[in-house]
Amino acid sequence: MANEHGFYAHAPRLLLAIVVAGALSSCGGDAAPKATDGKAAFDAEKLTRQASGPNAAARSGKIDGSVQITLKGVPEFSEPFSSSVTGPFVYRKGAALPDYELEMAVRDYGVELSSVRGRSYVSLGETGYAMPPAVRRRLVRSSARGRNGLTRTLEQFGIAPWRWETDKRVAGTEQIDGRQVVRISTSFNAGRILTDANTLMGVLSSLGIMRAVGLPAQITRRARKLIVKSVTSKVGASWIAVSDKVIRQSGFTMRFKVAKADQAALGGITGGTVVGKLMVTEVGKPQSIKPPETVAPYADFALALDALADAQR
Repeated sequence: MANEHGFYAHAPRLLLAIVVAGALSSCGGDAAPKATDGKAAFDAEKLTRQASGPNAAARSGKIDGSVQITLKGVPEFSEPFSSSVTGPFVYRKGAALPDYELEMAVRDYGVELSSVRGRSYVSLGETGYAMPPAVRRRLVRSSARGRNGLTRTLEQFGIAPWRWETDKRVAGTEQIDGRQVVRISTSFNAGRILTDANTLMGVLSSLGIMRAVGLPAQITRRARKLIVKSVTSKVGASWIAVSDKVIRQSGFTMRFKVAKADQAALGGITGGTVVGKLMVTEVGKPQSIKPPETVAPYADFALALDALADAQR
């Protein structure tokens, strides 16, 4: 696991990833195979409903998501900035949360959130800290919006491409890992992404992370409006398997240009590009998920955040 203090050193730009991209949304990427045929045989809306609805095939797998942001007007981030979430998940029928080990990283730094048979942890390095009950309840409430193992895992963090996508149309069929998938081209609702981003920010805030780095707990309504009106281009796509109706890839590319009058309110950013990616692999396969080997009191984690907050001031 990466250095915990390094993670927080870059947290202000993690907030930007959350604000602009809804954190770790999803995309197919430029390397996806070219669409072939099958446009008339499938219904985009129906496939999306099947992928986001009850689906036993989506009970387990691995997610690998990332957001890469290229900013203009911010000299210290002239190079693309990226963040990611990766790891396995398994949903046990009736469980309040799926079991998972998800590493959330910014560049080379990260924390891990894990849930194992009714207990949740946040880990720094090799040490896990028992998550406060109130924070776990927050995750449970958000996860309950999902209707299968995959969507319940993603919903905890406000990641819901099926809710953001608009103007869906079948673009053809392709092969991913030897399985036939339907490619669905989409646009998306940037306002919905930003609203859902507050779900992830709420989790980070409830753990004390946002306060520690001196950042707001939520995206304000005004900030959301400024970002939405700055969007100049938004295209996305999802790839859904024909056989089991599970999402294999999904996401978007968004370009934005901030009006001069709005730049100060957005930290001096003049524009940029956001590319989100999500890949889902090992669908339906068993996953080994274990609790942290070393578990310390959550108070120790809070003390580390307090020290960081003092340093930020």
